[in-house]
Amino acid sequence: GVDAAPTPGIAMTTTQPLDPARERLLLLTLAGIQFAHILDFMVMMPLGPILMREFAIGTHEFGLLVSSYTFSAAFSGVLAATFVDRFERKRLLLAMFALFGLATLACGLAPGYVTLLIARGLAGAFNSSIVRLAREHINRLLAEGKEVKILTVGKKGYEQLRRNYEKSIV
Repeated sequence: GVDAAPTPGIAMTTTQPLDPARERLLLLTLAGIQFAHILDFMVMMPLGPILMREFAIGTHEFGLLVSSYTFSAAFSGVLAATFVDRFERKRLLLAMFALFGLATLACGLAPGYVTLLIARGLAGAFNSSIVRLAREHINRLLAEGKEVKILTVGKKGYEQLRRNYEKSIV
């Protein structure tokens, strides 16, 4: 037979089974990433009155702060679908998480409304790629026959995860 040559520009990687200690570390890392995602998304609501007072903004402007995260996550998710397969997943996940951390730090250090709006948009953009890559790692572990327990918060999250990971939900 004729061996097919790898497609140029597509990263080819082989996965080797992880020993139990490294697998546990991977699962803890993925859990930490998911926790950071949920925490960063939810942190704005309790800060609403404080941000509105400190930046002298109204409810409309605060709504834009909250929605900028979601809209930029949606836009970057569609954009990332065009190039994410060209990179190694692990390195891309680490790079996106580092950029997400910097964007979140920029949110905390934002001196004004516009700066915070831009920083929240960047955090959402990087976070959408993080969540996708983390779920791909979970899917890979499940495909390898690994037992992965998933903790879900809230009914919507449970229903969504139940469709894909019914046997893995705690």
